[in-house]
Amino acid sequence: MMTEIENHIEQLERTAAERALVADLSTTIDIRVENARLADELRLLAARLRAQQQRKARAH
Repeated sequence: MMTEIENHIEQLERTAAERALVADLSTTIDIRVENARLADELRLLAARLRAQQQRKARAH
């Protein structure tokens, strides 16, 4: 069973993938750059949350 935080992490990862796709398909440079930046930030946030979750699991 997935925890609430795991669900949030997966949602962040899905949204990051969607933003990356929008960036790749965009014909407007501003939209491409903004969506690529957002995808990077979401991936980083998801990675940090996952690492924190793993540290917490090891501590118990």
